[in-house]
Amino acid sequence: MHWRCNLLLVAWVGSAAGCSNAGPPGGGTAPTSGASSMTSGASTMPATGSTAPVPSSSGAAGDGAVGSVDAEGDLAVDSTATDSSDPIPPDTGTTADSGTASSDAGSTCPGLFCEDFETGQLDPGKWDTQTKGGTVEVQKMTVAHGSYALHFHGSANPGMLDYAYVIAHNAPPGLLTHNFGRAYLYITPKPRSVDMGLIFAGTKGFPRPTYLSIANNGGGWANASGHGGWQFGLIKLAGTPSYERQFYPQGEIPAATWGCVQWEFNDQPDSITVALDGATLGTLDDRHVSYPPGYAPGTPFSGPGGTSSSIIGGFVDFGFGYYDWHSVPVRPAIDIYYDDIVLDAKRVDCL
Repeated sequence: MHWRCNLLLVAWVGSAAGCSNAGPPGGGTAPTSGASSMTSGASTMPATGSTAPVPSSSGAAGDGAVGSVDAEGDLAVDSTATDSSDPIPPDTGTTADSGTASSDAGSTCPGLFCEDFETGQLDPGKWDTQTKGGTVEVQKMTVAHGSYALHFHGSANPGMLDYAYVIAHNAPPGLLTHNFGRAYLYITPKPRSVDMGLIFAGTKGFPRPTYLSIANNGGGWANASGHGGWQFGLIKLAGTPSYERQFYPQGEIPAATWGCVQWEFNDQPDSITVALDGATLGTLDDRHVSYPPGYAPGTPFSGPGGTSSSIIGGFVDFGFGYYDWHSVPVRPAIDIYYDDIVLDAKRVDCL
């Protein structure tokens, strides 16, 4: 997700000078991941299987605002914006299973923050909802575990940037500087968009915070320049200067199947490491940067003589949803689901 460009814009977990709406992001060939594993390691767990998509949400989209984007999906925001356990067998359909998903309200939560949506509704004391064009609902037709999961829907051919997010606004203090997370993710179909934000953590001020993010990069998930579908970014929108640093690991984001996404977000120094179903995908740090082009490994994120630490200034908001930064002439309707979200100060294993 990237809130960036007319404001100088940034990088989602990438932004650089010279924003443009045209062409694929970054440019050049993405490096191999060369990434370290998450600090505490990652468990090797299989995906939980696939389920069929559900119809589009009937909820009404709220107001929001976006502006133009650069080649990396940076956003020029306009002023009208509103608001370890054992592996489980694969799911075989859309019906709920009896998995051991943790409950945010119960004693089985394995972290500092948990959400399994099993109440059947969003708790406004826990989540803020932000939408522009997209919709969000808690539903029970497509789930990873239990009876409910969160569903985001984007209509076909929106003709503009669109998004729908839920943002955890009362995150525990133990997540402020260095944290780990897990969420089950299901996306259908493979989108044609150049840049679509998914998960982020950073400052308050949506849609223009400073944050780390996990996103999609490239039409159809893997574009012709070799970028592998994932995009990990640091996007600095708050204050000056604003900038973006992105890393494109190899590998595609799976479509029409549940996947366990695990991550480590660190602000001292700033970095992201991501795993899918227990296998490490790669790391964004100041030694692994794919965008902007020509970035010299080891250069501080803020520039020569600058820093690669405490750029976020503390993880306060944690967002889940989608943000499609680049409108395309033809885009199919998209459906994105999240289930069994956990945030903690230590690595969170897959179920």
